[in-house]
Amino acid sequence: MQLFRTNLTPGMVVLLVILAILFAFIVVPVMLIGGFCWFVCNAITGCSPLELYLRRKARRQPGGYEEPYAQDGSAQDDADETAASNDDTIECEVISARTFDENGQEIR
Repeated sequence: MQLFRTNLTPGMVVLLVILAILFAFIVVPVMLIGGFCWFVCNAITGCSPLELYLRRKARRQPGGYEEPYAQDGSAQDDADETAASNDDTIECEVISARTFDENGQEIR
């Protein structure tokens, strides 16, 4: 008994059945779950997950931000500047939390 009249070979029919099962039981549920997660993320954060990913990626790139204290070339004309004066490091003094008396004993 033949249910469908097709000109396909039996191997091709088996391949189409396998692809239909794969599509129905794997691809569609994954797309539904992904769409639900996309909707929830969009409802919570107000933007899509792709936009969040692209923001994080742009933040990690070395030239992806604007420096608030950009130095222009005219400051390089001063002869008394050294190479260390152009870096953005902050000098700080470390203060110990321990206190010692005049005999060298730690006060608690």
